Amino acid sequence: MSSFSSNAILAKARAMYSRRLTEQNYEELLKRRSINDLVAYLKSDTAYSEILSDIKEVNIHRGQLEALLNKEIFLRLDRLMRFASKKELEFYRLGVTELEIQLILTKARLIDSDYYTGYEIEIPDYLNKYASFDLYGLLAINDYDSLLIVLRGTKYYNALLKFKPEDDKPLDSNMLELELKHIYYAEYVDTVNKLFKGKKRKDLLTMINTSIELQNITKIYRLKKYFNASPDQIRETLFTEYSRIPKSVMDELIESKDASELLKKLAESPYKLYVDDHEFVYIEYYTEKIRYHLAKRFMRFSTDSALVYMTYKIVYQVEIDNLKHIIEGLRYGEAPSQIESMLIY
Repeated sequence: MSSFSSNAILAKARAMYSRRLTEQNYEELLKRRSINDLVAYLKSDTAYSEILSDIKEVNIHRGQLEALLNKEIFLRLDRLMRFASKKELEFYRLGVTELEIQLILTKARLIDSDYYTGYEIEIPDYLNKYASFDLYGLLAINDYDSLLIVLRGTKYYNALLKFKPEDDKPLDSNMLELELKHIYYAEYVDTVNKLFKGKKRKDLLTMINTSIELQNITKIYRLKKYFNASPDQIRETLFTEYSRIPKSVMDELIESKDASELLKKLAESPYKLYVDDHEFVYIEYYTEKIRYHLAKRFMRFSTDSALVYMTYKIVYQVEIDNLKHIIEGLRYGEAPSQIESMLIY
């Protein structure tokens, strides 16, 4: 990448990062007791003023607000992608693959659901111009064969064909999700290995491998805690080929007799994942917090544009998720202290 492109991405990412929500912003947001008041504050005192400028502060629909927040994620990343060199644009577009997979999975699950009665996915206009296939083609279909036709010729087709329901059996959407995520992770690793070398390659792989490890830990915990799954059942749902955790350690976690024993083992692991036994365990919170702080460290100290882009994406997604937690808390009338316990910053 040219030094101009690299410096432009670094400068833009750092400028956007400097406008993130602060601790004081969160304190003010937690004082709001309605979504209307929340939006009024975001419009007047934060970097969300532009994306929310056209939204009326009376009778705000929660879904509309969350759709705008999702759009803001993409728009911010788009501002960074514009500076990418042609050579490295393939890396910057990996996020589009993630979004395509989300839409395909949602559509497949809707088609397979008994509750499919006209409910439809939403195709963001801003995404379609970057997509690898015509996303609007997903709107006009309501059966699996048509889904295969839309995706013929794409990198997703074989996975969809492999898990096509037969003889009125339900779709195994969990295994389909696993297969599609394998496509994304393989593409990510191949792209990084092709485009980057040395420390840059190592740091980018560290970030994705850590994300995958933490996903694996979350899955192991949830399958033990809520489904009493066997070690073999757990193994077939994990992404072990990208993990930095030694196989012996991963096997030990999988073989834990229950979720409580798993947490004790994690407390002794490099992640030092401590959990308060007196509260319900929100395992995603702890694993996401680890990933967030790793991304934040890279974001602040790295001078590599690709790594800063990737880690900004993670840090900013957490901020959007924080806002969604606050919106959800307001909707259900939760106390500010309860909402705050779900936030990461």
